[in-house]
Amino acid sequence: MEQKHGIIKFFKSLFLYIIYIIIIIVILYDMFLIIGTVINPDETPDVLGIKTFSIISGSMEPAISINDIVVVREVNPNDININDIITFKVKNEIITHRVINIEKKDERIVYTTKGDKNDVTDIEKISDTQIEGKCVAKIPKIGKLLTIVKNKVFFGIIITVLLICFLWQRKILKNKIRRREKREKYEEKQEKQV
Repeated sequence: MEQKHGIIKFFKSLFLYIIYIIIIIVILYDMFLIIGTVINPDETPDVLGIKTFSIISGSMEPAISINDIVVVREVNPNDININDIITFKVKNEIITHRVINIEKKDERIVYTTKGDKNDVTDIEKISDTQIEGKCVAKIPKIGKLLTIVKNKVFFGIIITVLLICFLWQRKILKNKIRRREKREKYEEKQEKQV
């Protein structure tokens, strides 16, 4: 029975530490994004050259669906090939589509793109300066979560929750130490009486 209680206690502690780690990662990610936005308000913030975008349109289905997250890495324009999926900016709108043609115009590389589900190519050809990066991964169906995580109100709430959890855990630990010290003193007293 004692061993079973110890195992349950271990898994509760492990679960709590995993939650702490996840919350700390989310906070660090949010801090990088907020700092990036403050430093360069005209650019999409990134963490070590990696950007994440939540997909809100079905133009790339079935490869990428609504509410998927695409992980985009900044790349040299020469490293983008036909059939690569890229994320780019057109008139303050972020779009993720597939490259179907590459050509050079006036010493610049331009890309013709198209959504997999679309019947026609995109009207505007994309210059290398518009490219946010090349898609390197997709995380299915958690785009809504990313939108919530990027919210500054959520950031404040998550810090508050983390602080409360930390203080609560600390209080529990102090109470355990106090009880153990009392028990040890009581046991010492009992031994002296014997």
